[in-house]
Amino acid sequence: MKTNPLRHLWLLSALALSLYCDAAVWAHTTPVPLETTRQVGATAIVYKGPQVELVLSYRFAKQNPTGNWLMLDTVMTAATAPLELPRTAISVRTPNGDVVPLATQQSFGKAYPELAASIARANAFLEPMGYLLPHRPRRMDYFSEPGRHLAFASVWLDEWHNTYGRLYFQLPEGVQKGNYELLVNLPQSQVTISFAI
Repeated sequence: MKTNPLRHLWLLSALALSLYCDAAVWAHTTPVPLETTRQVGATAIVYKGPQVELVLSYRFAKQNPTGNWLMLDTVMTAATAPLELPRTAISVRTPNGDVVPLATQQSFGKAYPELAASIARANAFLEPMGYLLPHRPRRMDYFSEPGRHLAFASVWLDEWHNTYGRLYFQLPEGVQKGNYELLVNLPQSQVTISFAI
């Protein structure tokens, strides 16, 4: 029995067009998420986005919801390209809706005598933070304890280092129980990580 080559060509073309259209419709209706946030422990959250990957631990704040200083432990790395993260890009939204910027080195240094005991306790009960791919560790130099090292207005994140550091926020109404959000304003996006104390 003879077959028509043009008919086979037409059938193959129609099949290829159908597969292409199906793939295009599927890709359009199920976009790949650009960011993910997942709870990895009772008080630890991993965020992965297009610009940064971040681990947030709020263990000390959850266990000690007192005083005027909120302490959050973090690890950050750049997802694709190096980026500068100024101190002014980081803030926290409190349960009453106020947005409080990261404390300055001056206010931290002034309050250090009253914070020293809490910092020592937080260091003793530091949560494991090894949820990102292992890279060379680097210190996040937003804050410096008196006589230790220099503090800087910005830190640089890249794909080859995991940058560890504690973030300090001086809350006018004190640390209260409720829902908080860590906010990080990046050049092309904003990171929002919700957590409860």
